[in-house]
Amino acid sequence: MSKQFNFENYIDCVFKIIPINIAALVAMSIYRVFFFFFFKNVSTVGHFRDIFKAFVLGLRFDLSTLAYINFFVIFIFIAFLFIRNLIVFKKAVSLIKFWYCLSFMLVVLVSAIDFGFYVCFGEHINILLFDFFDDDALALIKTIIVDPYFYIVLLVLILVCIIIYKIVSITTKELLNLHSIINFSSGNIFTKICVVLFIPLLTFLAARGTISMFPLGKFHAQISSNSFINNTALTAMHSLSDAIQAKIEQSNDKINIAEKVGLSEKNIDLSIFNKTSIKNTTAEEIKPNVVFIVMESFGEFPILYNSENFNVLGELEKHFNEDMVFYNFLPAGVITIHCLESTILNMPQRPFSLQVTQSPKAYKQFQSSLVLPYKKSGYVTKAVYGGSLAWRGLEDFLKAQGFDEIYGEGSIKNEYRHEWGINDAQFFEIVLRELKNNDKPKFIYAMSTATHPPYEIPPYYSPLKLEIPKEVEHMMPGEKHLERIFKTYQFANTQASKFLDYIKNSELRENTIVVITGDHNLREFKASIHEELFEKYAVPMYLYIPEKLKKEFNANITACHMDIAPTLYDLSLSEVKYKAAGVSMLDKDKKHVAFNSNGFILCSDRAVSYNIETGEIIYFDFDINSKELFRTNETIEHKEILEYYKQIMATSDVYIKSET
Repeated sequence: MSKQFNFENYIDCVFKIIPINIAALVAMSIYRVFFFFFFKNVSTVGHFRDIFKAFVLGLRFDLSTLAYINFFVIFIFIAFLFIRNLIVFKKAVSLIKFWYCLSFMLVVLVSAIDFGFYVCFGEHINILLFDFFDDDALALIKTIIVDPYFYIVLLVLILVCIIIYKIVSITTKELLNLHSIINFSSGNIFTKICVVLFIPLLTFLAARGTISMFPLGKFHAQISSNSFINNTALTAMHSLSDAIQAKIEQSNDKINIAEKVGLSEKNIDLSIFNKTSIKNTTAEEIKPNVVFIVMESFGEFPILYNSENFNVLGELEKHFNEDMVFYNFLPAGVITIHCLESTILNMPQRPFSLQVTQSPKAYKQFQSSLVLPYKKSGYVTKAVYGGSLAWRGLEDFLKAQGFDEIYGEGSIKNEYRHEWGINDAQFFEIVLRELKNNDKPKFIYAMSTATHPPYEIPPYYSPLKLEIPKEVEHMMPGEKHLERIFKTYQFANTQASKFLDYIKNSELRENTIVVITGDHNLREFKASIHEELFEKYAVPMYLYIPEKLKKEFNANITACHMDIAPTLYDLSLSEVKYKAAGVSMLDKDKKHVAFNSNGFILCSDRAVSYNIETGEIIYFDFDINSKELFRTNETIEHKEILEYYKQIMATSDVYIKSET
């Protein structure tokens, strides 16, 4: 046997790494089957051909992941055709062992994180993953580890890592066995060169996943009308890669929204945000207090199933029946900070964009700030947050935007505290305390934190009846804590009802406007098909207006977070100038277009799903009574609302970047 690493050793080593890759491919396929059956629901019935295509495409994604891992190993094999020293090669095998262990364990870990991410958001890992580091990481970690399933997952991860180590050890032991089973020494030098080059070329093609212009990516997974089936094909590693790339672009502020939607920044007109509220002599006389409440995870879909047996609204139902509630309503985005920034800055949440609260702009006052019209009108402006004001640099941001007084969880005794702050009984206690404090007219912006994993309620609370409908269970597949979730949801609504009871049974009923909405829907809701997008995103908007200040509203109007402030200005102020992207819900001359950062756009009985990243567009008819979406062909109305969305998003991006 030769004492040098030669062509025969090279081919032999390539053959010896095939079994470990086959084992990895089988394991990935088993995980994909588990993922499918864990999250699937009735929407997948009848899509057998699409499901088959998803699993075949999934194999290509898995092969791509393995090819990237094997690139390094193949490179070492080729390098030793030039180094040729067997003693050095034996030492290099230790590096290969470390590489395989690290790579396969990383794939397992990322897959576990991706699984948890899907449980929370109904999507594979995306740029929101990095909000873990921007958020209260300690609270998130505590939330995760109190879940009993965490320890089961941890045990499984440890066992899988041990198995990986054992299999890799067997493989590298075989690499050190330099006695070839098959004789590869024959052939001329040209043939050997071709074979040597063919293997990395084949690995490159497998990594790329396709011979088309673009490598295998998320857009290749659009094989079905069922989004869950499309998600079944994707891998955690490819999703993580896309998320990292998006984060890099975001961090470098390279994303140009106008360019992405096909518009020119030169044609952007920022003056479209310059507005004036209506003449309101009654508001001038009364100078009403305004309370703008955002409740954590106050999603709409549970309310649509509210009944005597599934009583999620509790006593809040009485107020919903007495006052205005808008159900065709969308939040700014899918996480809390999206809502907070959009409502306070009076701007939509821009896709892929860096959060303002965690950028240098957090210390600058925006001319579109929610509170400026109230400050100019002599109001005391207050902000109440049910958690830590250190969260995402919130305290500095709120101060910069003009709030006179800011309160967090430290502003009240921490009885029955949860991981994210105070419960909603204490939250509304702070809001009411500050509302009653001094005789000046007050504007209060308040955001709660309680309806959040791990979903804890005070021990003194006795829940109302909560028999969860099968339809709701189907919408939250794989969720093991449904009862806990809806108890917390019900508790929050009960506290909101008590707050409103106090307002209506006191002198405040004559001079206080109250808005209540949600920051986003319940995280555990999973939309498997595009036709469920409205239910996936929708939050209600409740509005209490004193009798003297009441105006005529269209209850079926479509609106979103950025429309709240212009509406409040019309109700509580008079002829005040302001900057905002939204439209007052009292304005009967405007087309009311609601949308969110994910590109779901709603206007009257039309809707559009627009993926700003891939350019995919789906058109719908919207039934305002059943809240159902039905796919249809493009109409002039669809085209108009899509263009409106692009224009507002591009203009807001230019505005935010231009504010210094």
